[in-house]
Amino acid sequence: MLLRPYYRDGVHIRRATAEEFAGLGERHRLAAEDAAYTWMLEPDGDSFVVSGTPSRREAEYALMGDREALYDASLPWPPDFPADAGTIG
Repeated sequence: MLLRPYYRDGVHIRRATAEEFAGLGERHRLAAEDAAYTWMLEPDGDSFVVSGTPSRREAEYALMGDREALYDASLPWPPDFPADAGTIG
């Protein structure tokens, strides 16, 4: 996993291409079988995670306010504001 502290243009999750994985595998010593589980986090750049199929949640609401997180496992889903969820890939 290689992450930045902040993504100005948001996170854009997509599977790593064979070429990208080859470079990442060499630099970070990733096993060849990790290729199917390697996800890039931005359109151009080296941020990535090795993971199963990522889940996503998105919502429009006033910036945090008194909320500490978009998702709280102790609260029912969907929340009391418009939201969507699913998987990627």
